Amino acid sequence: MSSSVTNPRNLSERDLHEYVAEVEGHDSQVTGVVGYFYRLYRAEVLERVAGVEGRRILEVGCGEGMMFDGTGTHPVQMDVSMTRVGRAAGRCRLLLCADGYQLPFATGSFDVVLLIAVLEHTREPDRMLAEARRVLTRGGRAIMVVPNDVTMSAGRLLLRKFPIRYPDHLTFTTPRKMRRWLSHGFRIREAFTLPFRRLPFAANLYYFAVAEKL
Repeated sequence: MSSSVTNPRNLSERDLHEYVAEVEGHDSQVTGVVGYFYRLYRAEVLERVAGVEGRRILEVGCGEGMMFDGTGTHPVQMDVSMTRVGRAAGRCRLLLCADGYQLPFATGSFDVVLLIAVLEHTREPDRMLAEARRVLTRGGRAIMVVPNDVTMSAGRLLLRKFPIRYPDHLTFTTPRKMRRWLSHGFRIREAFTLPFRRLPFAANLYYFAVAEKL
């Protein structure tokens, strides 16, 4: 896809993610100041999946496969962007290109589904959560990280990254919205802000949540 698209937000979700994959790689997300915050929430995720068999973990929106790189855990990983999947191939053993709205797995296939920095990239996050719930076992967990787009955009402005809002962020996520979406078939087991747990979401970059399938 050409990188000269006039208005990327007019594209379909799949085409938009393909476009962004071409113009903005993930290397910038794991280095420098941004990389520090990525490592912070990555550590929280890895702590919560420790001891779970890799094949019982599904990572939706794995990007370039960095979450489990070097850990010895080999989950099922997928992304809607073929470009991202191609870059992830050297890091992931169980990898496929698939759509989070239509997961190609049987009901109750996984104990954990990861949606790490994913829901903000969708126009229908509640629909994606419903599909994650479908493939979870009863009592299985969805682990999610969503950004504060306001503080994140301010940070991008300070770092002189343009556009200041990620072009593939399609939904503004907040703790209140997360609670509403998760009220359909989930029970929230953990929820906190990052990097400053004692400060409200408005002063933070991320909201971290673990929800159990009812």
